[in-house]
Amino acid sequence: MGAKKVEWIALIDRERTPVQSTRSKIANVVIIGRDDGSTFRDVLQMLRKNSQVRVVFEYQTLAAALAAGLGHTLSADFVIVLQSCSDEYAQHDVNDLIGRCLFGHLLCCYGPWCTADGRSHELWPIACRIPAASAASLVELELLGFQTETRALFPMSAGEEVFAHRSQFPKILEAKVHCKAIVISNDSQLRTTVAEILATLNCECTYSPLSVTAIRRHLATQHDSLQLAIIDLDETHRVVQACLDVLHAEGRITTSAGMSACFTSRENSATWTAPPSLHFVEKTELLLQLRRLVNRS
Repeated sequence: MGAKKVEWIALIDRERTPVQSTRSKIANVVIIGRDDGSTFRDVLQMLRKNSQVRVVFEYQTLAAALAAGLGHTLSADFVIVLQSCSDEYAQHDVNDLIGRCLFGHLLCCYGPWCTADGRSHELWPIACRIPAASAASLVELELLGFQTETRALFPMSAGEEVFAHRSQFPKILEAKVHCKAIVISNDSQLRTTVAEILATLNCECTYSPLSVTAIRRHLATQHDSLQLAIIDLDETHRVVQACLDVLHAEGRITTSAGMSACFTSRENSATWTAPPSLHFVEKTELLLQLRRLVNRS
């Protein structure tokens, strides 16, 4: 599955229509939801600083946006919903908004308390849901599609269509990125997948098993600086802690990240101490979250 994802990225990139060099269209954006100051910081900063975006209205609740006529008398190119908890919005309001924005760009950016909603408490179609940690990258991708008049993804699209759509990383964004990275995991398929994804982001990547001895031996052979280290957190806590200590002591590494299938549950870190600068990446959202991380490093 992992290798197949990377193949899809390359295939889509070869077949993509070139992005226009002159992007003058301004996207009118409506933001719905409460900003807690941290969960949605990245996507909100990107929206408010992007010269191709005009935030025309902001509403605290979905009911207030619907009452104001959103989708009827009030139109927008993008509707961005911020959801902090599973029951924040009523199902009938969600359905009403989807119906009004059926052919537009509608995204629900959900926080860590909503991670399991897609399995047990699904209010939004998969085509509309995106973790807050991936939202800035995806909205930026959607804005490029808007500039080239690419049709928005239909809300009822299947999971395979959603994945293929979100796997598109235009070269106009990635060409400026270049760094050296190391991927650390005992899962050889995961190591390979992450390395291939990073390669599409113009990163020179090596990898190592999750072992203090192996990491030290590998770092000793790397004479150039390593800007980025990505470590698998879904292993024995004692081993993870020891490997994190080695990476933290390695002064050449400027950015470090931990991959986990449930990274939003920070209680998992109760038995080990993560460096304050450690970023967290969801294994199910590697494509978008790694791109954001690389651009920061």
